[in-house]
Order: sequence, then C-alpha cells, then structure tokens
Amino acid sequence: MDYITREQPGKALQEFNNAIALDPNLFSAYYNRAIALANLKQPQEALKDMNYVIANVPNHAMAYYNRGIIHENLGEPTLAIQDYSHAINLQPDLLEAYHYRGIVRYGMKDLDGALADYEKAISLGLKSSALFFNRGVIFHQKGQLSNAIESYTRSIQIDPSNAKAYYNRAISKLVVDNYKEALEDLEISKRLGYPKAAEVISQYYH
Repeated sequence: MDYITREQPGKALQEFNNAIALDPNLFSAYYNRAIALANLKQPQEALKDMNYVIANVPNHAMAYYNRGIIHENLGEPTLAIQDYSHAINLQPDLLEAYHYRGIVRYGMKDLDGALADYEKAISLGLKSSALFFNRGVIFHQKGQLSNAIESYTRSIQIDPSNAKAYYNRAISKLVVDNYKEALEDLEISKRLGYPKAAEVISQYYH
C-alpha cells in the first residue's frame, strides 16, 4: 500500500503477489493488486482480480466501482454503468460513482441521465472542476446557457488554470451575444495555452 501511495505500482504488484502467495484468501490483496495492474495498463489482468474479489465479497462497493472504471477503459460502457449502479446501490453516498456513471452516460448520448448523475454528485458534496465542467457541457447542449455559464464559472473557481473552461464559457457567452465578457474569457484561455481560443478571437473580433 505504501508503494501505491508513492505511485510505484510495479513494486506494489510484487508485494501483493507475495501476500497472495502467503495467504490465498487475502481478498484485500487481490483488490489492491487489481488497482496496481490497472495503473500498469494491464486491464484484463486487473479485471480477473476484481472479478475474483466480487465473487467472494459480493457487497464490496469499491470493487464494483473500480471494476466499472476498468470496463470503461476497456470500451465496455454498458458493463461500466452496471458496475457503477451496483456500487451506488451498495453505497448510496459514493459520489465519485455518480460522476463516472454520468461520464459514461454522456458518452452514450444520455444527456438527461448524465445530468442527473452530475447533480447527485454535486448534492453529495463533490467539488470537482471536471464535474462542473461536464455539467456545463450538457447545459450548453440543452440550450440552457445561463446554467452552462454558471457551471463553467464554478469549474473555474475550483481550478483557475482550466483553459478549456474559460473557452467553453466564452462560447456560451457568444451565443447570448455577450461579446465583451466572451472576449475576456477567450483572452485568458489563449494565455493559458488553449489553441482554439486564438482561432475564435480572430474569427469574431478581427
């Protein structure tokens, strides 16, 4: 576990292997070995360990949650949603599971489902720049531009270096003809290194 904290998954993997060799029923070692394997970009091996944990400890909410991430990384969104949902059923306050399920639902064009998950994660207290950014994207696509602008603002407040949030907020402001504030956002986005900002400035302001 110390090696995982130090971001040395290869060394962690060796120790989990040693632990399992000494105690084949130490399910926490399988669980954490799966996380190490996932960090080492070995998702199929990670999946085997997480399946083994869930088969033996069926009420392990975090195992379902992390298996959902593995399925998502393997391009299996339906299985990912099933696992995130199972994790939420076991632990209804697992706020990251709502956010991640929302991301998968958005990828499957389920805007309402994704928005409901983002709202739930926010109501549970998750303060993530990415979460508010993702909610802003959906509000913009649904034509709820004032809500989109507010969401991007919350994203920026959490992470003032989020160049894409300034850019997206500018685009929402352009749609409602707020050209002055849009330009201010585009200038910040450009200064932070987001290339599309310069393109929009040259298109709309020159």
